[in-house]
Amino acid sequence: MFIGHYGPAVWDTQRGHAKPIIKLWEAFLAVQAMDLMAGTLVMFGIEGTRLNAAGDPIFHVPWSHSLLSAVIIALVAGCLYRLLRPASGKREFGIIALLVFSHWILDLVVHRPDLPFYPGGETLLGFALWDFPWLAFALEAGMLGGALLFWQKVTTPKRKTYDYAIWALFLLMVAAHFAFIVHQGLQVQNGTFDITHAPPDLVLGLSFLFVICLFATLIGWIEKGRPSKFA
Repeated sequence: MFIGHYGPAVWDTQRGHAKPIIKLWEAFLAVQAMDLMAGTLVMFGIEGTRLNAAGDPIFHVPWSHSLLSAVIIALVAGCLYRLLRPASGKREFGIIALLVFSHWILDLVVHRPDLPFYPGGETLLGFALWDFPWLAFALEAGMLGGALLFWQKVTTPKRKTYDYAIWALFLLMVAAHFAFIVHQGLQVQNGTFDITHAPPDLVLGLSFLFVICLFATLIGWIEKGRPSKFA
């Protein structure tokens, strides 16, 4: 899953009930903390697309996407948030940790079995919704679009530009989803990807990190022009 991860970033911060507890750009980074780690490891050739024993391409992400790793990354992210935001408390810690962990839950739904319980574990998990690409895409686009629509309704734009910006960002995110997931990711999942045509690990990792940080930067800019109605 890729753009679908951003749905919980909106819903889990009580944006429709009270002043947001954490900033939306912070939530955008939290839900992608595991992919930020994966992108970094891909840069150094530790994770990425690999051939299994049968010669089929698979996602090799044991350090960033195992269940144990998800728990550890969630706890570390929560602690880091409290360190960087001294005024935050247990509530903020919990929200950040849950947003981070939501990534693994959603990946479990779409990935074919490539998510281990712990790095090196032989039991691999995944319900393989990506085997039905258009259904998977509709789910992700619906999660993101519904969340942004909800956010649009519980905020007040300082000018109309910030209404247009939301949906321009949505289209950009959908385009990135096709580039990273539909084009290559699904080929990896169904075993038809030609690994000899894969971009270098450094390029792929940097690209992934850039896109995630770009989305967080853009939503941060839009957020400044859309104060909460409940602030």
